[in-house]
Amino acid sequence: MISGAESELLLYGLLIGLFAGALGGTLAGLAGVGGGLVYVPLFYALLPAQQGQGMALHIFASFVAIIITGFFSARSHWRLGHIDRQTLSQLLPGLIIGAIIGLWSTLRLPEAAVLLGLAALDAWIAFDYGRTIPPDADRRPSLRLFSGPIGLASGALGIGGGTMLVPLLRRHLILRHAVGTSAACGFVMALTAVTANLLAEPDWHELMISQWPQLLGIWLGIALILPRCSHWSARLHQVSGEQNLRLALKILFFLLSACLLLAATIALLHT
Repeated sequence: MISGAESELLLYGLLIGLFAGALGGTLAGLAGVGGGLVYVPLFYALLPAQQGQGMALHIFASFVAIIITGFFSARSHWRLGHIDRQTLSQLLPGLIIGAIIGLWSTLRLPEAAVLLGLAALDAWIAFDYGRTIPPDADRRPSLRLFSGPIGLASGALGIGGGTMLVPLLRRHLILRHAVGTSAACGFVMALTAVTANLLAEPDWHELMISQWPQLLGIWLGIALILPRCSHWSARLHQVSGEQNLRLALKILFFLLSACLLLAATIALLHT
């Protein structure tokens, strides 16, 4: 039986999940990210962690949410024909191995380092979306070479990898295919990394047990609202010009970077 206190925590988590799912689903469809750039800051602000847990709880919660986000976003892009299967197969091995190691490392990373890493990635993506990069298969960077480091950073920061994958894929795919392929990569990567960490690392079990009502509510809220948001935003690629989308994404990521930099500064002052 669920106690009264646990019911309240479950409801609180549900409200967080509905809000996070609406933002994360929209961002996933538009930018191909798994939502972690929204989830980690929101969970950090609204989901209290116990002393000594650092960012591990928030990152794990984000990675599970990315599984939900990535599934619905990738499904929408798959139906619209936005996923390049050959590129997907080249990226996944390195992404999976890197993400497993990266997620495990969050049990030991200080929160300021995670927040600074997220802020830096947001700043980079804002800069990159401001540039026009025509697809050029003859000059594209190696997908296999970059997939491992991208997976490692994704696992350590609790993101779906789209912040780094989309700029990479834009070098040889049009934007909608880069976004769709990135969404599919994030789903498979997050699912595999979470499963492997739960099987191999007992410390994750203690974190889940200590916060299970709120976590369950969050994931349920995201699952309820996200399908509609991700499908709607994925369809924007069909009706919106690429130039307008890039401008909107540039502004969005710049604002996210500024907010995360402020949070990192506050965390450093409190240490």
